[in-house]
Amino acid sequence: MAKLKVVHYINQFFAQIGGEEKADYPVELRVGEIVGPGMALTQNFKDDAEIIATIICGDSYFNENLESAKAEILAMVKEQAPDVFIAGPAFNAGRYGVACAKMCDYVKKELGIPSVTGMWWENPAVGMYVKDNYIISTTETASGMRKSLPKLAALALKLAKKEEIKAARFEGYLPTGHRYNEYHEKTGARRVTDILLDKLYNRPYKTEVPLRGFEQVPPAAKIENLKDTKIALFTTGGLVPVGNPDKLKQAFSVNYGKYSIDGLDELKKGVYESIHGGYDTTDASNDPHRLIPLDAMRDLEKEGKIGSVFEYFYTTCGVGTNVETSKEMGQKLAADLKASGVTAAIFTST
Repeated sequence: MAKLKVVHYINQFFAQIGGEEKADYPVELRVGEIVGPGMALTQNFKDDAEIIATIICGDSYFNENLESAKAEILAMVKEQAPDVFIAGPAFNAGRYGVACAKMCDYVKKELGIPSVTGMWWENPAVGMYVKDNYIISTTETASGMRKSLPKLAALALKLAKKEEIKAARFEGYLPTGHRYNEYHEKTGARRVTDILLDKLYNRPYKTEVPLRGFEQVPPAAKIENLKDTKIALFTTGGLVPVGNPDKLKQAFSVNYGKYSIDGLDELKKGVYESIHGGYDTTDASNDPHRLIPLDAMRDLEKEGKIGSVFEYFYTTCGVGTNVETSKEMGQKLAADLKASGVTAAIFTST
């Protein structure tokens, strides 16, 4: 019996071409080559399937050339005519996750070929594409590759064989929000009564309709008079004094840095640098004001358009940080700003 055919999509990092410095790597098709995670996927396929081609594309190239990259990749997939298309897994890498989810969505809808990807549940691509696509739940980082790939391979095989795909809790993909009818030995009334009793008696229970909560954050009141405002500067772009004295993490941040700018009118090249692990930091390190606009703020201060600039700036690396950790850092930062009499803050990204 002939093996099922798989086309695998990965980025420049997992293709071992390079990191952020190679994120502009253009679309490349490698027919007959198994690259990166494809090796372990092949082992999990056993004798049922084989990767007939690997498509590689840099994260920046894909997102900056979306239409042309999409057209190139779709043409490659169509030519190879696989039984299933696999992208990633992307774990918690934002741009990579978006590329994987987008291509799975395109391949399924425009070519009619089943597709599957995998990523951490907090990856921004999940909220964008999970409703209509199979996204296997993975660990947050690639350290969990061995745990994630068997589930990815198993679902890919079922899709390729056109077998029935069961509910998310059985197959390991992230819930899509769709509900399916299924037979159960207990009626709905009996099941909900059991759950209620378990809840009343503080026994463990599991709802059949999990709801993901989204925190509602009301916007702050507008500033009535900028001339009386003390403004703080914060960046998620990873700007730190050269040498990274506090050893902030380049990704998956758990804390932030606080550095004095008291008496400074500018941030000089060679004194500050960006250590961010998710973008090319060359321009930011050459001109730190791209991340912390101290020069422009000092001008506004001298012109009397704002009250003052807070004597410290805050910084962290906004790549791969999970929501709960971000909330903890935000609460700590807000308390510090409030205690310092800061009345407004400017946050810059990458």
